[in-house]
Amino acid sequence: MIIKIAHLYYDLMNLYGESGNPQALIRHLKNKGLNAEIHFLTVNDNIDFNKYDIFYIGMGSFENQKIVLNDIKKYKDDIKNAINMNKLFIVTGSALELFGQYIKKNNEKIETLKIFDYITEIIDFQIVGEQHFKTKLINNDIIGFQNRTSVMKKNKNHLFKVISGTGSTINDNYEGFVYKNFYGTYLIGPLLIRNPYLTDKLLTIYLDSMKIKYKPKKLEIIDYDYKAYHEYLKNFLENKINSD
Repeated sequence: MIIKIAHLYYDLMNLYGESGNPQALIRHLKNKGLNAEIHFLTVNDNIDFNKYDIFYIGMGSFENQKIVLNDIKKYKDDIKNAINMNKLFIVTGSALELFGQYIKKNNEKIETLKIFDYITEIIDFQIVGEQHFKTKLINNDIIGFQNRTSVMKKNKNHLFKVISGTGSTINDNYEGFVYKNFYGTYLIGPLLIRNPYLTDKLLTIYLDSMKIKYKPKKLEIIDYDYKAYHEYLKNFLENKINSD
């Protein structure tokens, strides 16, 4: 069996090295003894959501968001069906905003896919910096980076709890969104490379929900990802203590 990953709008939603996220999925799937391949899809491609098992879309500029939105709207029903079929969606950065009700910028409301209830508002200052979160999915800390000028409101299905950093809104203690096997967050970094425990857990949840059998191989390259995670987290916490 080959697990097929659709990297959606790879050329438009790809700020800050987010292309590393699908590569992390490939490595972790191989580590579970599964073959996988990435298909790069963008505007004007005929995307058949039935052909793919995992979908990834990353962060893009506001201008590119609008280009993508104009194209992705025609797939709204296909996306809803794929979500309800428990296919895995991993959505990072500003791409998460596409799946809500609308994006409000000044007095303009840009309607998005309206699959979920949350809304986005563009603000007049930058939210930027390292983030330290927790999640119920795993015991390990979540580390990442944010660089955004928007906040997400009316979100009740949070993925992370904020330890330090910024939540969905400025004063929110929670961040991210989860529904079935749909996981979204403003965290970039790339998220899945920096958080191998989370990557492995998301894939495990997905594979188990789809009853796909796997057998871990424990590849050396994955060991490096875990070592890098622990080293970074150690330095991050030490710097945080010194600055406090």
